[in-house]
Formats: sequence, structure tokens, C-alpha cells
Amino acid sequence: MTKKSFDTVKYFRQIKEKLAEKLSTMTLEEQKEYLRKIREGEIKLA
Repeated sequence: MTKKSFDTVKYFRQIKEKLAEKLSTMTLEEQKEYLRKIREGEIKLA
């Protein structure tokens, strides 16, 4: 097996965990606003 310098699956799992942690305490409207800001680049997850 080759050694990877960047593991995509591990990276996106970390992003998913960060999102789940943040969104779990928000209302639906807050979640929509937060995700909109992420899509528009106002908030960076990495």
C-alpha cells in the first residue's frame, strides 16, 4: 500500500464532524444561514 500525503476521506470526515458539532446546537433558521455563509465563502471550515 502506498503512503498518501493527503487522505481525502479522513479530511472530509473531519469536516463532517465539525459541521455536525456546530449545527447540533442551532435552530433550523440558524443552520440555513450558517450553511449559506459557508457556500458563499464567508466561513471557512478547514
